[in-house]
Amino acid sequence: MKKRLLVTLLTASLAMAAIGAVPAMASDDGSTQGTNTFVDGGTDLSFWTFQELHVAFWTTMADVWNEQNPDRPINLTVTNGESHSLHTKLLTACEAGEGTPDIADIEIGYYGSFVNKGYLIPINDAVEPYENDVVMSRVTMYGDPEGNYYGVDFHLGASVAYYNMDIMNAAGVDPADIVTWDDFIEAGKKVLEATGKPMCAVETADLFLPQMMMLELGAQYVDAEGNPNLVTDEHVQVIDKIREMIDLGICIVAPGGGFHTEEWYGFLDQDGVACVLMPLWYMGRFTDYMPDLNQKMAIYQIPVWNEGDVREVLQGGTGTSVIKGTENEQLAKDFLAFAKLSKEGCTYEWNELGFDPIRTELWDDPEITENKDNKFLAYFTTNPFDILKANGTELTAPDISGLYSTTYSTLVSTTYANAFEISIDMDAAELLQQEQDSIIF
Repeated sequence: MKKRLLVTLLTASLAMAAIGAVPAMASDDGSTQGTNTFVDGGTDLSFWTFQELHVAFWTTMADVWNEQNPDRPINLTVTNGESHSLHTKLLTACEAGEGTPDIADIEIGYYGSFVNKGYLIPINDAVEPYENDVVMSRVTMYGDPEGNYYGVDFHLGASVAYYNMDIMNAAGVDPADIVTWDDFIEAGKKVLEATGKPMCAVETADLFLPQMMMLELGAQYVDAEGNPNLVTDEHVQVIDKIREMIDLGICIVAPGGGFHTEEWYGFLDQDGVACVLMPLWYMGRFTDYMPDLNQKMAIYQIPVWNEGDVREVLQGGTGTSVIKGTENEQLAKDFLAFAKLSKEGCTYEWNELGFDPIRTELWDDPEITENKDNKFLAYFTTNPFDILKANGTELTAPDISGLYSTTYSTLVSTTYANAFEISIDMDAAELLQQEQDSIIF
């Protein structure tokens, strides 16, 4: 009864905060801004994000912070802009030493550029009170070799397999029987023969499928010193396996080149492929862009190379960080940690954004995991929390240190387009050497 009352009060608090927040407003440069409910005497903090959906999260959490910390209120202004231009603007401002926000969301592909140049403030002291309650790999990955943490993610980002059960049932294939990539290929052959549908797709403008398969092998895109490390046996093995699936017709290049394009959403919504391999945060793409797949999609564990391997890796992410130069360093750090690591923040992220929570107590809270009104639990036919609990917290994360950002840029602009479409017959090791040689650093 106490737990139900707590959740009810929390939901009401978040709802009231959301109502009080000022909605996002467009500005002349195409960006939008939102603010929380103004408090007389509050400290002004500025925030930049590249994701419009994050605006309401931050303004809402600012209101919740003010309710719980009346002696340290904040007035938060959140500015949202297009991802590449906003990251470029932020990097330019950091280099100039002026015009920076107090806090910013930095996408994982760009993150190394900010850490390497010393533009972020360590947040270890603000994170410490939450360390025993969260999956710390989603904090430590935004760190440095000296043990400093600079960012906190929105979600666990656990990678899963989304199966279209209409297609799988028509082929007589049970996803629960798929354990290894060889199992996946055999199932794909049955699906293709029975339905004419490919089993899956690979992106040429992003890296989720190959990175997932590499992480399972313990391989990274950068070496221990943070230098580009594309030419490895594991990378060759991954490219050859995906090419094998393409040759068999069970894997195709995603329409539009990636899993975040209008062409892809429309294709997938019309039963284009049997399976999508992406992190759990991709649930929101289904609910927002693929209404015809409602109650058709089931979530299962990803295939692995060998039976018995750990069936979970972490992918994607946004490291929210305090920018060097802020005049309110401690307040900015404490608010950041509260928003993203508290029970209140993680509950909002799950209920409203569909982000698999990094606060583990929520995995066992029936108010969260069995909420029939939650749109994500209602959309899918299996429960994502079953996968989180099955795999636990020892999950493999990408190494984004050193020159990861530079390496990432090459991977998503040329490497996988060449590997899976343009130069598909070129020897994988030779192609990867060519790609590595093209990286300028």
